[in-house]
Amino acid sequence: MLSNDLVERERRRKRGNKHRRRYYFSDESIASDTVIAFVMAGCALAMEIGTVICSVATAGHVPEICGMLVLIAIILSLVGEIFAQLAKKSQKGSLGSKRTSALLCLAPLAIAIAFLILSR
Repeated sequence: MLSNDLVERERRRKRGNKHRRRYYFSDESIASDTVIAFVMAGCALAMEIGTVICSVATAGHVPEICGMLVLIAIILSLVGEIFAQLAKKSQKGSLGSKRTSALLCLAPLAIAIAFLILSR
């Protein structure tokens, strides 16, 4: 009786696994370098937006940390662009996401250059 119960449980367990879906978060649809480039570009854009908000809130009298945030955003943008170029050489992922990550990494760099030109 006990062994029949164990056999039945095992049979139900195996049958239940067929109907469960497994989710994989590391599929081959996007290159890992592309994801890193997206994250770096997003962080750089967030830092620059925060700096602009701080500048508007303080009427142009921003603390020195805001200048440091812009420099960090430039570095993140450049490193993100390197990762985006490395992702273009990878076989994984679509070309559209790779191009988007490269363009998104150039946006914070262009904004920082515009800050430098407009501040003079």
